[in-house]
Amino acid sequence: MPKLTISKELDAKITKAIEKLAWGVPYTNLEKMYAVSGYLSDFDLDANGLTAKDIFDLATGNYSVKKQYEVGRYYRSSNSIFKVKNMDEDMVRCKIFYEDENVMIEDFYFKCGNSIDSEARPAKNREVKILNRAEQFYKQGRQLNEFKQGDVVRRAQGEPFYFREVHEGEEFALTLVCTKEKRGDL
Repeated sequence: MPKLTISKELDAKITKAIEKLAWGVPYTNLEKMYAVSGYLSDFDLDANGLTAKDIFDLATGNYSVKKQYEVGRYYRSSNSIFKVKNMDEDMVRCKIFYEDENVMIEDFYFKCGNSIDSEARPAKNREVKILNRAEQFYKQGRQLNEFKQGDVVRRAQGEPFYFREVHEGEEFALTLVCTKEKRGDL
């Protein structure tokens, strides 16, 4: 019989139902089935395309959890923003930016079920922009919003100019066009 595929949320409910059974006693499949059936609603089953006939498989662990990631999509987890590049069985390869450390890692791998995975949610547009901006600076050999005197920068509405100094809160309005090290006129 093929394994069922369920959501992460349903897996958490099943685990919680089985954990509520008495400690130290080996559980029979009937006891597990009773605990799971009492904890789940018809809505939980319907949302995963299941029926009451599937409760035995759920109680005995004959299921796999759906991957929550899609290749090419952006996600947020605690202090990091990442873009999924590809996935294997239980490993995710991504490009990740750690905001607190101001570090971009081009090829980062994490295992499904670790702390990054457990806190992950789809990224908001603002967070996607931060990752893309960090990537643009990283490709120039700089950290996010790291400008140096002599860089060629552009304001959101204007022409390129040579950077001298940044004023408080202006960093996000500037785009790094060319670093002073790569300029051809020096």
